[in-house]
Amino acid sequence: MSYNGSIVIDTDSHIREYWDLDKTYKGNIDPAYRETYAHFSEAVRAQQHKPGDIGFAQLFWPRIRPRPLGVYEGFEVQANGSANAAPPPQPTVTGRGYDIDPSCNWDPAVRLRDMVTAGVDVSFMFPSQADGFCMLRDAGFESALHRAYHRFMSSYCSGSDGRLWWMGALTMRDLPASIEQLRQWAKDDPQFAGMHLPRAWPDGRTLDHPDLYPFYAACEELDLPVWVHGGANRPPLTPWVDAPNGLYHAIGGQYALAALVGGGVFDLFPKLRVGLFESFCGWMPYLIEKLDDGYKKTSALTPKMKRNASEIVASGQLFCAVEADEEHTPYAVESLGEDIWLFSTDYPHGGSPWPDGVKLITEQDMPESAKVKMLGENALRFMPRLAGVASKVAQVSG
Repeated sequence: MSYNGSIVIDTDSHIREYWDLDKTYKGNIDPAYRETYAHFSEAVRAQQHKPGDIGFAQLFWPRIRPRPLGVYEGFEVQANGSANAAPPPQPTVTGRGYDIDPSCNWDPAVRLRDMVTAGVDVSFMFPSQADGFCMLRDAGFESALHRAYHRFMSSYCSGSDGRLWWMGALTMRDLPASIEQLRQWAKDDPQFAGMHLPRAWPDGRTLDHPDLYPFYAACEELDLPVWVHGGANRPPLTPWVDAPNGLYHAIGGQYALAALVGGGVFDLFPKLRVGLFESFCGWMPYLIEKLDDGYKKTSALTPKMKRNASEIVASGQLFCAVEADEEHTPYAVESLGEDIWLFSTDYPHGGSPWPDGVKLITEQDMPESAKVKMLGENALRFMPRLAGVASKVAQVSG
């Protein structure tokens, strides 16, 4: 085990499936959509002018040029010098200045090597852009792309001795198909972790909507968690999409949690576990206090809510991923206890602290018990399917 004999589990890493689109999708797409995929791939690749270009945005979710704060006229942007700002860093370089080999997105051996460097025993992987396919006109093609991604990820993780886990992409415009995928992969792949749920529906509905009840019920029945994650400035959108990236993510997590608590989702599904990812943790004590104050049990506003937010925290149903370099993590732990926090690195994205994530957690001013739980033990409760292979993972990684 990677931290003083304890397991280290990265609950939020990624596959950047757009780096080489065809490696992920082409050989895995349903035969009925091969011709459609060929046109799709050609169009996306035509928009990728340099390595790391996403290519989807210009075609499917055009991004409005951000308005610098304090600037309200387009001609002012040039005047204040922002048009001449330095270009963003190359997408293979982390915020700490380390270069990550992009082949980690299709070669699991590269990822496993980087996990050893980072002192990580197990990684859970989200897609980086697949939730944005909700902007395609054809929901059937969206679902076919998600199925192709699932096949790719199952193969990608298959030879990792339990060290690599993946979650599927939910097609919110076709929930029956997604629930069928959830059940299929839960039965067929021991390293399937569940489904990735955006912070809001593509049409703006929140996560308490009854249309999601069959999905929550299936997750509860299968003892699989719900992984809530979103991306900046792409659908499904959450409020203030042009906010600075870190603020946008925090608002997205709050938006999702307020709906789940107030809508009574935790009460309707008392064995359901929900995790919030890439939302940070410093805001959690504040929001839990305000939800306790603002939401009243079975009120006109919250008729299905039977427990307040702090009771849900204590129940073991709610988890939140911590960014390794957050300064207010010790405060969040002191305020809400040690049992809800999960370790994450966002590898291989540019903001990742790789390879220093574990070090950044262990240097925090927290009890040793909190560090051990955050780095891995809490994830074993969030994802019970992992417990059966924990000893095997320890032997392989140790």
